[in-house]
Amino acid sequence: MDKISNFNKVAETEYAFSTDSINLMYYDLPKHFCDEYRSYDSPRLCTIISGTKTVSINQSERFVYGKDQFILLPPHSNVYMSMPEYTKALVYEFSDHLIDDVSQKVSANLQIELAKDITYSTFFLDSISHRLTALQSRMQEIMVEEDANMKFLVDITSQELVYELMKIQGCHDIIQHHQHHPINKAIRLMNSTQGNHMSISDIAEEVDMSLSNFSQKFKLITNQCPKDYLTKLRLKKSRQYLRNLSVTDTAYETGYDNISHYIRLFKKEYGITPKQYQLMEVR
Repeated sequence: MDKISNFNKVAETEYAFSTDSINLMYYDLPKHFCDEYRSYDSPRLCTIISGTKTVSINQSERFVYGKDQFILLPPHSNVYMSMPEYTKALVYEFSDHLIDDVSQKVSANLQIELAKDITYSTFFLDSISHRLTALQSRMQEIMVEEDANMKFLVDITSQELVYELMKIQGCHDIIQHHQHHPINKAIRLMNSTQGNHMSISDIAEEVDMSLSNFSQKFKLITNQCPKDYLTKLRLKKSRQYLRNLSVTDTAYETGYDNISHYIRLFKKEYGITPKQYQLMEVR
């Protein structure tokens, strides 16, 4: 598995091991390394293989944690870390699809009530259980073995990880809050095919919020206004469509009726036109 040596989003995207259910990131960080990052749209399970981290999350007091502990981060967390020693870490970013699937199958039998004081900045730190340790070891084995069905094995193990987390009150609170929060519902809608053809007003209405309140809450949580977020998301989607569709069809599929406007936005974001991107992909 590829090692990641910094918190750059581009590096995470390029070197993560990804399936439909999870992004798995293996960090290899030198002594005295320090930096900050944001957890973006999904909950993250943070574990340490060796070493320790000094951490501040969402402006909390700094604390130290090691390989006998884990942290569950809510989406859009701001994290500052420094490494007092050489540290290896394994981080799991769970997809909405995975959380939905596990939640639908097991939540009715867990008999855990959602805490009422949960907020978007809440994180959970705890000692890592025997079962979580076993699943962590199993995941490392899968990555080392590189079985032909590795993605299948990773997804199965990821389901167990989410299940074990949902059995813990604090983790259950974060996961369920993520599922039911209106901004997260809006983000899932934006990511859907249906969302390609919805305006910001349509999305705000769909999650039962006024446009002004939705825009304010969305920016507070994501650090982006809804329009900018949706534009970047649609342009990112369009790169996938461009592999099989014409520029015109891609624009329509991603909600742009004005082809020239789509081309201008794409070039502003990526420095090349959609047609130039297609030609680069063919090479």
